[in-house]
Amino acid sequence: MGVYTQDEFTQNHLLEIAKACGIAAAKAPTITNQLDLKMEILTDTDNDLDDIHEVLATLGKTSAFQLHDAIIFKKLKELGKHPPLLLLGADLTTPPLWDCGACGFKSCGEYIKYVSKGKGTGVGAYGPSCLWKVMDFGIACDYAAAAAAMHHVESRLLFSIGATALFLNRLEGSSFIIGLPIGPVGMNNWFDRDFWQDAFSYENRLQSQLIGGPSLHMAFSGSGNPVIKSKNKWWEDPTFLKIEQDEEFVRKDQEGKEMIFNKIMELSGVLDEE
Repeated sequence: MGVYTQDEFTQNHLLEIAKACGIAAAKAPTITNQLDLKMEILTDTDNDLDDIHEVLATLGKTSAFQLHDAIIFKKLKELGKHPPLLLLGADLTTPPLWDCGACGFKSCGEYIKYVSKGKGTGVGAYGPSCLWKVMDFGIACDYAAAAAAMHHVESRLLFSIGATALFLNRLEGSSFIIGLPIGPVGMNNWFDRDFWQDAFSYENRLQSQLIGGPSLHMAFSGSGNPVIKSKNKWWEDPTFLKIEQDEEFVRKDQEGKEMIFNKIMELSGVLDEE
């Protein structure tokens, strides 16, 4: 028998746990029994994640939350502790033909007629989606995350990784993808995110949280001029929530989308790297 170091035996076993998470997702009870779940596991062994990292970092140039994820994956890669990544996807645009009307259309026939003209692209998915399929997909994702917890391994369902994988045409036929990193071994890697301390100041992190989830920091809004709890003793020097146009943000957002498009085309071989 050989001697295995902590990093060796933990990293090797994480892949087996990722497989168990995939089995749990496939076994999850569904409402429609028509989910047709698609999955694959990516590891950093053969640089299979490089394209995802590049697109995620490009997204991070105009989105604070994608930047946060890009930074932690980059750091884990540098430390040799990049977790195996379970991708879960499905086509959520195909209804079970129940004519329930939950999607907003009177019948599944009307819904299918609309979707057949072209699936719209949202922030990081194609739609519209059948709500029953969305619930089925959520159940499958929850079972995968629960399986990791049963093995005492941390994980976190990440929209950012899923959207990036979708942009790169992974899990062909899926309209929505979620990424589930399995590990690394340790405490609260995906919630405390200690690596942020080196990348962002406290003020930067505070602002990203305020901007990313203003409703979580908002005082009573019934006055019509709600206060944002942006500082200690926020009531002494109140900061108010305003609704206004932001042409500078719109310009940067368009430039960011162009960068993402060019990066995807470059990685797909459509554009020259230069």
